[in-house]
Amino acid sequence: MLIFVLQTLAEILAGGTSLTSTEQIEFSHPSHGREEGGGPTLNLYIYDIRESKQVQHSGRQVERKPTRDLQPANVNRSPSWFDVSLLLTAWDRTALGEHHLLSEALSVLLRHRSLREEFLVPELRGYGNLMMTVSVDPTIEIGSLWSALTIPLRPALYLTMVVPIDAQSTSVPLVWERIIRLQNEFGNGNVQAIAKRVAIAGVVKSAVTNQPLVATEVRVMGTQKSTTSSKEGLFYFEDLRLGNYVLTLNCPSYLPQNVNVLVDSPSYTFKEILLTPA
Repeated sequence: MLIFVLQTLAEILAGGTSLTSTEQIEFSHPSHGREEGGGPTLNLYIYDIRESKQVQHSGRQVERKPTRDLQPANVNRSPSWFDVSLLLTAWDRTALGEHHLLSEALSVLLRHRSLREEFLVPELRGYGNLMMTVSVDPTIEIGSLWSALTIPLRPALYLTMVVPIDAQSTSVPLVWERIIRLQNEFGNGNVQAIAKRVAIAGVVKSAVTNQPLVATEVRVMGTQKSTTSSKEGLFYFEDLRLGNYVLTLNCPSYLPQNVNVLVDSPSYTFKEILLTPA
């Protein structure tokens, strides 16, 4: 389950900060710095795993009954729950850059005190929302933690996720998925205009000249949605559900690029994307 915890957090952080890809998130020892000129990076490091005191373990059978709107999901037994503690650090060319990146990460994570099931990778679904605490005293005293890591104390965020471990399960439980249907009924021949909500907006620029790139093809992976950037380099997508998305960008004479985007609130998510000449 640990790799799925890291994957979930990486997708949330890459989509909600100025990072453009999960490739800018590492999972190595905090002493491993980035190569010079390697760009901004976040590092997630698991430093402690212990049985959770926040979740009671009854061991009782759990059965989820289907309703008209929900699909059934069955869990054979209550899983064991563990507190997975992580250290989140930032690397950039300057200390101000690192502080800015940590501030972005903190803002994103504070909006996810409880990780909703739709934001989890499929392997962690089936147990409801997962609890997460941010910047609380770590399970190991801070001085002792950094001393054990054999590196000087540096700015960091301390995260703890409560994760289910089902040792008896041989397959991933089914997940309940609620389908929301919005219906508009018009009578007497009246016509009603419906304003669509912009979920993702952004601008595409050249990484060399910082000038906007026109006619860049932008697609939302896994959907039928696609568009091209305007003469100002702008693009947007409407009517997307909450969740993590990957945008694929293709522009003549530039290298293609994939960008993670997190849609987690009623307001739209804005991304500035720089493409490298081919």
